[in-house]
Amino acid sequence: MLYAEGHIAEALAVAEHCLAAAPDAALLNLAAICCMQRGEMAQASLYWQRVLSLGPPDPAVLNLAAVCQMELGNLTEARSCWQQAIALQPDQVDAHYNLGHLWQAMQQFDAAEAAFRQALHLRPDHAEAHCHLGTLLYKQKRFVAAEAAYRQALHLQPDHAEAQWRLGVLCLALGRWREGWSWYEARHTSNQEGARPAYIDVPFPRWQGEDLAGKSLLLVAEQGLGDQIQFCRYAATLHARRVERLTLVCAAPLAALFATLAGVDQVLVQNEAGDYPPHDYWILYLSVPFCLGTTEESIPDRIPYLTPPADRLSAWGDRVPATGFRVGLVWQGNLLNRPGRDRSLPSLAVLAPLWSVPGVCFVSLQKGDGEAEAKQPPPDQPLLDWGDSIRDFADTAALVAHLDLVITIDSAVAHLAGALGKPCWVMLPAWGTDWRWLQDRTDSPWYPGILRLFRQTRSGEWSSVVQQVAAELARR
Repeated sequence: MLYAEGHIAEALAVAEHCLAAAPDAALLNLAAICCMQRGEMAQASLYWQRVLSLGPPDPAVLNLAAVCQMELGNLTEARSCWQQAIALQPDQVDAHYNLGHLWQAMQQFDAAEAAFRQALHLRPDHAEAHCHLGTLLYKQKRFVAAEAAYRQALHLQPDHAEAQWRLGVLCLALGRWREGWSWYEARHTSNQEGARPAYIDVPFPRWQGEDLAGKSLLLVAEQGLGDQIQFCRYAATLHARRVERLTLVCAAPLAALFATLAGVDQVLVQNEAGDYPPHDYWILYLSVPFCLGTTEESIPDRIPYLTPPADRLSAWGDRVPATGFRVGLVWQGNLLNRPGRDRSLPSLAVLAPLWSVPGVCFVSLQKGDGEAEAKQPPPDQPLLDWGDSIRDFADTAALVAHLDLVITIDSAVAHLAGALGKPCWVMLPAWGTDWRWLQDRTDSPWYPGILRLFRQTRSGEWSSVVQQVAAELARR
């Protein structure tokens, strides 16, 4: 009764009290569900194990136990539970659907597709399965089939925010800009990982393209640091619309650097409370292209649009060698999430072929994951590292300004180099390539003449990409 009324903690307490006297499958099951809803996955897993030890396994219990194991990162255990559930009840849609997610996480793409399609065979009106099949196909660059899957999800559920958002990503990746920006707006209501919905609770309206002459506008940060660097360029475009006061909100590591943006009256650090000063309007960074109808031909591409603060530029000038061809390196992103792992190199050692090029001085621009490796590089890969001295992106920008070239994975530093007008080579993964790099191009319209793209041809295989970069470095 307590659980049915939404009193999860109280229901769990009563269940645990009863279970202290004697094991009971129904109460163990309820306790496990309560723990899952409270985010206590490890404890939930223990309850599921006790449930399954009491008698013949129940397919529904196996399905929930598998969900719990997957949340804990125990993929082998999760797979076993789902496969047992399907063996017991072959028409259990949820088990096929969830197994599709697991196979995708394990990069077993054929198995993932088969699982999603089996779920759809059993329930053709499963909008979520259509959507996630679409995402699997999109990441494999099977764009026609992916779009069909997204549109089928929207046919079944027109307000399906994730399908809308992911269709927007697909359109943008294919260069269908106007349609893409429109669908991409659904990220505000999608709760899926990667959408990073942004919400701001302020007592003034969101800008939707109204005349800005004589008005004040709050430009609000969203998504990652690289996104903020890429799209802060729109400050100058908005200023040109005769906005009277333009305030820019950004992540703390970017504040000192963004103070150099032309047309910005004030820079504020992003905060969770969202208690920003009153303005006539507010707008998110990545919604500005939608409001302005940005196409490839109308991207604000005046570069550089960021400049290192003069004091930082001077301070870093004394550290960088005055001779040699100076190359900055970034080889790892955030390894805690799947996109970050897919974009990252396994280690600095993968870049070893670059050291065969004579006359080059390599400088680490690595922060976070990979920073420790920069302090103790392989003996045959000498590397200058000032990671402890890099306080924020103003320092990184000043250091980059003194280099001749940046070689990086898909990272915030790639966008930083582009915004500074510094030549930059970006190594891109084959699986899940970000939409902003479009398809099969070696250049970027966001940073024309600045960025050069080197693409994997096979997921996880970086050696050929690095060999190509090394050959180009020798020519350079």
